[in-house]
Amino acid sequence: MNENNDNQLNNCLNNSNKDDCLCKVLDCLSKEGKQGPTGPTGPTGPRGATGATGIQGPTGPQGPTGATGATGATGIQGPTGPQGPTGATGATGATGATGATGATGPAGTPAENFNSYAMVHDEGDSAIPAGSPVMFQTTNISNKITYNPNTGDFSIPEEGIYIVHWWINVRHNDNKTSNCEPKTIGIEFHQYWPNDVLIAHSSTHNKLTCCDTGTVSGNAIFAALPGASYRFINTSDIDIKLVPNDLYSGSVSITRIL
Repeated sequence: MNENNDNQLNNCLNNSNKDDCLCKVLDCLSKEGKQGPTGPTGPTGPRGATGATGIQGPTGPQGPTGATGATGATGIQGPTGPQGPTGATGATGATGATGATGATGPAGTPAENFNSYAMVHDEGDSAIPAGSPVMFQTTNISNKITYNPNTGDFSIPEEGIYIVHWWINVRHNDNKTSNCEPKTIGIEFHQYWPNDVLIAHSSTHNKLTCCDTGTVSGNAIFAALPGASYRFINTSDIDIKLVPNDLYSGSVSITRIL
């Protein structure tokens, strides 16, 4: 009989209103022997269903930072972002020291060596047969380059590069045929001596009939031989005649440029 039964029995026996039946039961129990030793533990019953998850407790304090891991491989480069605004211009740096003066270069060709020129013109109305030189009559200015109005020759004493410009007013002067066929008038600039060399050709823009007039103009850059002579030649297959326009009927200028 355990301690709890003893307490109940005492209460029943001391109570004046005790129930006879209960007292008999308790009396019977009090006469039982003492409790034997605890028997072996029975087998564990089946696991019950998992209960509902409880409320999450507060977060514990943060632990210390672990050691830095190894650097991972570099990822692929992303697209270039938009260009940012231009920054303010920095201050100008100090001017560096002036470098040493370089060596003097070779002396150039004296300017007087290029001082070769001539300009001539004509005011008449002379006839020029086919294949003949144009002979201007007036020399305006010349230096080193000479001009002979009797032959139409320009003589150049110095070798070099020269530029020549010309214009000549002309008239179709063929009176040998009655139909006066329209013709293109051509004037060419030739080296005449030491041998004949064509340098440049010029002509009227349109064909001219009898008594029609036109202007032949041109220019050229040429290499002159020392002492060579040059002339303008009527290379048309008809005779021509110079025609004064207001005053001049033609003009030529030659200048050394190199």
